[in-house]
Amino acid sequence: MSFLSRLRARVRSRFDDWRWWYALRVGSAPNCAVCGNEAAWIATSENEPRCFQHIPAEGEEAIRDVRPEDCFTDWDEPTSE
Repeated sequence: MSFLSRLRARVRSRFDDWRWWYALRVGSAPNCAVCGNEAAWIATSENEPRCFQHIPAEGEEAIRDVRPEDCFTDWDEPTSE
């Protein structure tokens, strides 16, 4: 691995760390739509945050990890689909 690729990886990692820090401090971690605990993922079928205890009926194929931009989403607003 060259010096330049290691530098890019380090910068990308730092930028990702900063995005999470900012999202969690300025926004807030989404809360589970079922119980209100901190969400670990987003149920794509229902388009709502879920905690570890409330996996959607479709299973792991219907979830994705929480992303920094999810910390700024108003999950109480109905989606326009």
